[in-house]
Amino acid sequence: MYNKRYLWVTALTFFLFLGLGARLFYVTVIAKDEIFTKAQSQIVREITIPAKRGDILDRNGSILASTTEAYRVDADLKTFRRLLESKDKTAEEYAAPLAEILGEDKDELLAKLTAENNGIIIKRKIEKDTIDLLKEYIDENEVNFLLIGYDNIRYYPNNSFLSHVLGSVNIDGTGVMGIEYWYDETLKGISGIKIAEVDKQNRELPYSEVIQTSAIDGSDLILTIDEKVQYFIENLAQKAMDKHEAESVTMIVSDPKTGGVLGMVNLPDFDPSNPREDRTQDEFDAITRNFSVNDAYEPGSTFKIVTVSSAIEEGVVSEDDHFFCPGYIMVNGVRINCVNRSGHGDQSLGDVLRNSCNVGTIMIAQRLGADRFNEYVSSYLFGQKTGIDLPGETTGIVFNKDSMTPVDLATSAIGQAQTVSPVQMMNAINTVSNGGVMIPLHLGEKATLLDVNGNLTERVLNESEDKEIISKNTADRMLKLLFGVVGGNDRSAGYIEDIAVYGKTGTAQKIIKDENGKQRYSDDEFISSFIGGAPYQDPKVTVLVIINNPKDAIYGNVVAAPWAKEIILEMDKYLSLK
Repeated sequence: MYNKRYLWVTALTFFLFLGLGARLFYVTVIAKDEIFTKAQSQIVREITIPAKRGDILDRNGSILASTTEAYRVDADLKTFRRLLESKDKTAEEYAAPLAEILGEDKDELLAKLTAENNGIIIKRKIEKDTIDLLKEYIDENEVNFLLIGYDNIRYYPNNSFLSHVLGSVNIDGTGVMGIEYWYDETLKGISGIKIAEVDKQNRELPYSEVIQTSAIDGSDLILTIDEKVQYFIENLAQKAMDKHEAESVTMIVSDPKTGGVLGMVNLPDFDPSNPREDRTQDEFDAITRNFSVNDAYEPGSTFKIVTVSSAIEEGVVSEDDHFFCPGYIMVNGVRINCVNRSGHGDQSLGDVLRNSCNVGTIMIAQRLGADRFNEYVSSYLFGQKTGIDLPGETTGIVFNKDSMTPVDLATSAIGQAQTVSPVQMMNAINTVSNGGVMIPLHLGEKATLLDVNGNLTERVLNESEDKEIISKNTADRMLKLLFGVVGGNDRSAGYIEDIAVYGKTGTAQKIIKDENGKQRYSDDEFISSFIGGAPYQDPKVTVLVIINNPKDAIYGNVVAAPWAKEIILEMDKYLSLK
């Protein structure tokens, strides 16, 4: 009997150890990778270290947009549900204190904690002081379901300053508008990874080995913008907006020798830190459109600069030519009126520009002909994108040369019936101001990056080939004619006694839709504009002013030219234009 019991105990012990051995073999050999992975998932956290987005600076180094380090909080809802079961607590008991610490709505936070998925973002873009309070709460209450990670906050120190140029970023720090979008690859950098062991409350263990791949920060971006110039024209644009009760105001200041934009403003504007605010989608779309780049308008008489310079270049007109204006001209049976219905009478070429005579300009265009006219329209980059470094650039609408009628030629020559963008017009005046050579308008000057060894590297942006549109002789003659319009004409509202201002004003009826949805010219809505620069002998600055739908007056010389005068007077302080 004793021997039988001994055999049973021995057999049982043998099989028990055999099972344990088999289990040990399974755990240590067969399933070791799977078990190690599960264990690691419980004690190891992988944290993304976001790269610091590069700063955006003006030409003198003033910060226009920058990034500061922040934090994010996520919730492991699977762990949270287990915690509720083990502590016999409700989700509300955690939602209330967390909402107070994070400055969130309690009901919204509760909805996140009770969501059906296994993980959710609680809040992003959190500052360090708030995170310190949260960590205290976690320690005191043995909270193990909250995960604290790294994040960035993009901030714009001057609020709505330069908003249409700078644009904005989304919640992930990706550029979605303006310069932020256009140069996103340059600015964003490459995120890093940090892997560390954590305790049951997801706190990093101090003695554990940390594996880390450092983030590579983005490059800083230096713009052609001058903060002082931008500040001045933004304040001036607001004054113009208020005085004329305008629908919008656009002003651009540039260096014609480089194509660099010194200032660009569109009102109304927005705060890049929070462009949506409480706006509807339509309101958001409207206020974030950069009129300088995204929209087209009929330029009116400012386009006569293109018509006349092209004709001079082709040798079909000279300063000695004369044109008779009876107040209208008949083109293929269609009467086209001059701005002076009673007529300007006999005029020289300079008079045609000074008086903004439609009849004389149409006669000049007829000498040029549709084919050559359209060649210059294309060379000046109308009807196509100029390549400015901002998204959503419009091409405007110009006539197809193969189907252009004599009436189309006549109306196009005086800036009607086809549309242009403000940046296209600035390219045109810059070409005339730069000896006939076009250097396309741009905002990005260079990108700079400090590498891990502390070495500064620079990359020049917007290097483009210069393109001659008209000869220097033609450009010089055109500048002298435009000086006669403004600087040599004390009746011009842009006249400055001791600064040789040149330019041209424009007044154009707006195209609107009637009650049937059909487009027509408005009887009481106009776009008033001025384009020009100074000094005409050696241009150092060019200016464009557009007042959209002014309520107190309509003519460009009355509405837009005085504001252009203010800009040139201010620029004289920096550039000595006398």
